[in-house]
Amino acid sequence: MEGIIKNIIYLGPTGSYTQIAAEKFCANFASDAKKDYFSTITKIVREIDEKGAPENEGLFAVLPIENSIEGVVRETVDALAAAKNNPQIIAQTVIPIQHCLIGSGKKEDVRRIISHPQAISQCSGYIAANFGKNIEVISANSTSAAVSMLEGKDADYASIANEFCAGLYGAKVIDKNINDVKENFTRFVLVGKRYLPDTPKTRTSIAFSTKNEPGALLEILKIFQAHNLNLIYLESRPSRRLLGEYVFFADIDRGEEEIRNALGEIRAASDFYKFFGSYGLLE
Repeated sequence: MEGIIKNIIYLGPTGSYTQIAAEKFCANFASDAKKDYFSTITKIVREIDEKGAPENEGLFAVLPIENSIEGVVRETVDALAAAKNNPQIIAQTVIPIQHCLIGSGKKEDVRRIISHPQAISQCSGYIAANFGKNIEVISANSTSAAVSMLEGKDADYASIANEFCAGLYGAKVIDKNINDVKENFTRFVLVGKRYLPDTPKTRTSIAFSTKNEPGALLEILKIFQAHNLNLIYLESRPSRRLLGEYVFFADIDRGEEEIRNALGEIRAASDFYKFFGSYGLLE
């Protein structure tokens, strides 16, 4: 794969869980790839959408797409659905999430906690048990951005992020493994406009919408049943076009080549259809 992936962009800043996933993809596919980060998922998808192939087919992106506790990362699926040039999911990997409370003082000093909303939610029980209702919670674009925001702050500020990130920014780990659920994992995807050769394809992701009438969704679900397809994931999101209009996001545990006929039937029965990619798991 060396030479195919020339540039990888990810959700930063340095030290994010997404960077850890990016390093894993690079170790397997492109050890010499140039890496850079963006401040939001939407900016990353816009960059890969507008600057991918044919002008820059070596550009790929790493995005968080699903957490085992919080579910789908909505900004990611919404941004992919809105992309005009249809960047594809190439591969996926899973990273364990082990949150730490990071700051410059002691736990009893903390009055404000900064982190990404999903990290805050994943540690909500810990926050309630240790800090009560008077704690101020501040949102950041990523967990690593939260740690970077501690610079110059007093000891009453803390963030939630990984231990690797604390070391990069010279911050202190106040408390380790603060996840409410210890078995916590996030699925990350590698996105681009060119498939990598010889990579397995065991999962397919699509989006579709139906007519707003009784039985419309059932007719599409019957297609899955008729082709004996296991629907791993199904969720609706607002279409962002009309109030009350929704788009369904679905994952199927088969590669595209095995289910091409079923996908054709789903597309024909849908008002809107988008193929996000067929890809495998990088261990």
